[in-house]
Amino acid sequence: MDQDFFEKLARSARTRIIDHEGLFGRPTYKQIGELVDKLLLEVEQKAPSFSPLSNIDRVRLLKLITDDYDVQVGEPLIAVSDKDLPRWFDSHKHEIEWKHWYAYRKMLEGQGRSKAVIDENEQVIDAALDFAGDPRTAGPWSRKGLVMGNVQSGKTQNYLGLINKAIDAGYRTIIVLGGHLNDLRMQTQERVDEGVLGRNSRHLVEIATTSAISIGVGPYYGGKGPIPITAATTTKSDFNKAFAGSFGVNLTQKEPVIFTIKKHTTVLKALTTWIQETHGTGLDGPMLLIDDEADYASINTKVHKDEVTATNEIIRTLLSLFNRSAYVAYTATPFANIFIDPDEAESGKEDDLFPSDFMIKMPVPSNYIGQDFFFGEDVLSKELSSESPLVEICDHEPIYKLKSKDEIDFIPDSLKDAVRAFMIAIAVRTLRGEQHCHNTMLVNISHLSAHQNSLEYLIDSYKRQLVENIDSFGSLGMGIALSNKSILDLKTTYDTRFYIDEGFDKVLEVLAGPQRRDIKVWAINQSGTVRDRHQLNYSTHKEYGLNVIVIGGHKLSRGLTLEGLTISYFARNSKAYDTLMQMCRWFGYRPTYKDLCKVFLPEESITWYAYIASTIKELYGELELMAGREDRPRDFGLKVREHPGSMIVSAKNKIGYAKSEFRHHDLWGQVQRRYRFFGDKKINEENTKYVDSFLSGLLEDKSKFVTVDGKTGATTISNVDYSTIFGFVKSVNLPEDDLGNKILIKQLKIMEERGFSLPKVMLFNQSGSSTPKWEENLSLEDKTFINKPYQIAGHSITLAKRAMAYKEPIYQTSSVNLGNKGDEKFFLTEAQRAGVTPLAGRKDAIDQDYIAAKGRDFAGLKIYYFAVTEKVDESKPSALAHGHSPTVGYSVSFPRPESLGDMTPAELRDFVKSTSQRYLLNKVHEKHKELADYNDIEDE
Repeated sequence: MDQDFFEKLARSARTRIIDHEGLFGRPTYKQIGELVDKLLLEVEQKAPSFSPLSNIDRVRLLKLITDDYDVQVGEPLIAVSDKDLPRWFDSHKHEIEWKHWYAYRKMLEGQGRSKAVIDENEQVIDAALDFAGDPRTAGPWSRKGLVMGNVQSGKTQNYLGLINKAIDAGYRTIIVLGGHLNDLRMQTQERVDEGVLGRNSRHLVEIATTSAISIGVGPYYGGKGPIPITAATTTKSDFNKAFAGSFGVNLTQKEPVIFTIKKHTTVLKALTTWIQETHGTGLDGPMLLIDDEADYASINTKVHKDEVTATNEIIRTLLSLFNRSAYVAYTATPFANIFIDPDEAESGKEDDLFPSDFMIKMPVPSNYIGQDFFFGEDVLSKELSSESPLVEICDHEPIYKLKSKDEIDFIPDSLKDAVRAFMIAIAVRTLRGEQHCHNTMLVNISHLSAHQNSLEYLIDSYKRQLVENIDSFGSLGMGIALSNKSILDLKTTYDTRFYIDEGFDKVLEVLAGPQRRDIKVWAINQSGTVRDRHQLNYSTHKEYGLNVIVIGGHKLSRGLTLEGLTISYFARNSKAYDTLMQMCRWFGYRPTYKDLCKVFLPEESITWYAYIASTIKELYGELELMAGREDRPRDFGLKVREHPGSMIVSAKNKIGYAKSEFRHHDLWGQVQRRYRFFGDKKINEENTKYVDSFLSGLLEDKSKFVTVDGKTGATTISNVDYSTIFGFVKSVNLPEDDLGNKILIKQLKIMEERGFSLPKVMLFNQSGSSTPKWEENLSLEDKTFINKPYQIAGHSITLAKRAMAYKEPIYQTSSVNLGNKGDEKFFLTEAQRAGVTPLAGRKDAIDQDYIAAKGRDFAGLKIYYFAVTEKVDESKPSALAHGHSPTVGYSVSFPRPESLGDMTPAELRDFVKSTSQRYLLNKVHEKHKELADYNDIEDE
């Protein structure tokens, strides 16, 4: 069925369901089916030429509608604000006619956005508008705030809603910084056209089509003629003085004016100069500035306080032209925006765009797939399989570690596997009735245009080879078809990468038949002539859908939405949290095909992303604790956990790193892990012998209080002397990270001196362990060893089974936590556990929640015994890393500093600063220092 017509049917059906809910309450699934069937019958009667929906299309329509209808938001809005900020919204919202907002809401409902999600987003919008200031209040005044949301989670939808409500409330000048590239700005302008203007802005310069039909919010607005908003930019053109003059753009008029401009100093200066020349300074009409991707370019990256970067300075100047202004930053990676060096002065003094008035965390809907879906502990604690969204690659380095002068003349097998997976995903979506939807595959390996162009040619050549073989053998029957290597490779990819209901025979029928979709292969960069460059414009392919493999770097790393993204092949060398997270174009909403989404990543990248995912959880947990304590944004610098190895929070110029080779780091509220192991069996045996003796001594000591968890068998030992823990850390020989054992011991000594309670020790027991695939390749003797109980001082435990990558001389894994995500609970009493509430919208409490529990004022040592095997190719036999000796690992957790007693925010900040640890960067970090600011600037 034509995709455009299908979407119209879906909108009509949703409208009926919403109307039914308003009159009779929430409909049942049966009633939804009846409403849809009634609609289809009416359409058939009104249009005799309309062909009845096939069963596949009807099932698809019902699934799309019911899935959207079922979406909920399971986490609360988190907001931190200046307590002295005047609040106005609740008192005056009933005085305002929300005409623009209601049109926008109706549009979202028609697009199938869940009512629950729209309601939650409205709460975020209302909070931001409340904090931003009442536009009717006489000036001068200014506000600055930050709204945080996950990558590809709906931030644009949220700030478009804020713009509509702001216009209703009385803001008259709206400026949207819509990305740093032309493609991003144009994409943002298209969304502003749809969600705010209700018409195509390009019609302003296409005189012959000024009476074009309204779009988006236009049909819902209710008034005659176009929505009364002046567009000062279009999809064809960024802001320029000539356009503003020819169309009489005036910031003193009653009608609001909206600018959607590129975040580039040339454009920003042009706008600032035009305002100064035509209106002067001190404009009284209230202004709202939306800074999308606010961690990029907006931050003052000068280290010295008397210096300011050009973009940051011009944004400040722009704000200063208005007596009344609100600056609202949006980002998925707020590290640079909120990072505060513990050695620096109070936040905000060196960067005037610091969100001093408010910080808001957007809730995430249940149908969003993000860091938890791809890199959560539930995913990484299991063996990667056809059910996992991750595919680990290890043959990418020949095309990854290349210099600009090097050439790419082949593609690795893992990339060929990804191309085959993409062809299969398109075929499966066709079988599901989505033959006219967009489908995209992302390839992000190099920032060099020459390499991207070479990959375009090589991938396209391989795709053509596959198609030729499918054409020759695909329709000859499965027996003959599988005698062809290309089709056998397709079958192997299907078997190893997908866990779906559609059989391979049906997939091959689509690929070999008339339903097969043509696939474009495009390098997206600035090389070549303008005419030869590929334009990734999905709107021009709306009727039949675009199927494309896009190869790029910087252009595909931030802001740009890739429609129908299913397969991602990613290998980049950025070491900055924010840069890596922004590259996650595979995050987002995949309502009918999330089971087809796969990300091909190197093991090292999986490790980085797993660490970042846990860091983000901690960050939002900190924010929620701030909100609970009613702290101001300036009162308490959000603590972003630094990676113990070579990664950094953000580009070093963004966070003001000095040239010193030392870092400062505090361990309060954190867990330091030793989950990397030497391959040397002798070292491991010495570790095991020592830890067995250590635990036996504690368990036999009658002065210690020992408890055993009834469900898991985890054993906890209380009242352990600090000196005993010092000895343990010094004696167990495991690879250290940048922080090192000396820092762990120093932190423990600070706790001892400050009067914290004695540490506790926990012996982990792996209860309910599943059988990993690699166990099938072990000898019977090895299987017997890893499954039999291991005895320690009269206690019997089960070994945890883990497959780990081996890079001589160390075994390591991508998992942040090799135990369970809530093992810290074993240190708490039942009463303490009952008082723990999961933070940041989590369903279940994790370690960080238990560490924040009331009364948790001690250090905790968790000891784990593993059966470790090397992670190898499925065709190779597995072997235990250390023979018939378990592998020992451990972690040390520290309480939050508030556990010491009641402290004001200032006292708390001083305490944390006084106890932060200074340590020397090691050679691992030195090796990556030459990576220019970690910003991955495109060579285009």
